[in-house]
Amino acid sequence: MRKIPAYMNIQLDLSKVSRETALKTWLAYHRIGYRELAVKVGVDPSFISYIVQGKRRSKRVREALVNLGVPPELLPSDDSPTD
Repeated sequence: MRKIPAYMNIQLDLSKVSRETALKTWLAYHRIGYRELAVKVGVDPSFISYIVQGKRRSKRVREALVNLGVPPELLPSDDSPTD
C-alpha cells in the first residue's frame, strides 16, 4: 500500500468556524459549485446561495441536498421552511 505524503493528509476541522463558512469550505473541498447543486435540485443557483447564507429555508431543497451527500449539520435547520 502506498503511503500518502504528509502534505496530502488534509483533515477539515469545521467546528471552529460558522455554519456558512463550514458549508462553503465543504463544497469547495468536494469541488461542488452552486450551479451544479442547483441543477441537481431543480432550483436557481441564487436560491442555493440564499440557502447557504441562511437567508432562505426550504425543507424540500434541504432534503435534496442531504440526499446528494451534503452533511445535514452544515445546512440551516428547516425550523421555518419557506416552501
